[in-house]
Amino acid sequence: MFGYEPTIYMPKRLQTQCDNMKIQTLPPSTETDTLRAALRSSDVILDAIFGFSFSGPIRAPFDAALLLLAQSGLPIVSVDIPSGWEVEKGNVGGVGLNPDVLVSLTAPKEGVRNFKGRHFLGGRFTPR
Repeated sequence: MFGYEPTIYMPKRLQTQCDNMKIQTLPPSTETDTLRAALRSSDVILDAIFGFSFSGPIRAPFDAALLLLAQSGLPIVSVDIPSGWEVEKGNVGGVGLNPDVLVSLTAPKEGVRNFKGRHFLGGRFTPR
């Protein structure tokens, strides 16, 4: 795909598209060896596991997956809000990912007010 070989963790409703494009997918699992192996052969993590409606504690198997992602040493680019962060409150309890780069969609969310990495804004805007 455009010269890259992505692996998608938890494709959810994208499984058919991934299959059609021959993109490797990893279903969520409490077994972490497969994800660990995929991380060893990766150059960057594009984080979009949870959407902006995320709240509450991170449950299995995502708690183990986020820990592996955070400990991988790979650069992390998060889309809209880092996984594990609450939109209004941010990284409550410090259990969410701490990405190197954040790409906010439409507008930065309140919870990323204290984000320390590189922050970009993406969206379609038309002047009045």
